[in-house]
Amino acid sequence: MTTEMIIKPGRCIGCSTCALTCSLVHHGVFDLGRANIRVHRDDLAGVYELRFSSTCNGCKQCARVCPSGALQLVDIPSDEAKNAGEVTKR
Repeated sequence: MTTEMIIKPGRCIGCSTCALTCSLVHHGVFDLGRANIRVHRDDLAGVYELRFSSTCNGCKQCARVCPSGALQLVDIPSDEAKNAGEVTKR
């Protein structure tokens, strides 16, 4: 089994818990500017887009803390894990 992260964009509530966790885990501070994930907001439309920087190491801590299920961890049988280690957008 391989654990992969999937993104469900419509579930994002724009709380930035993922980004704050990223900056704390990797830099020891709560600083959205240092996170490897960004929440791009369209508050009028209520739409939030998650973008990962090229420096994201795939630790998946963001998915472990996401309160809305926009980022989720799923177990995939090894023989089906074609893109192991990559973020998959569904």
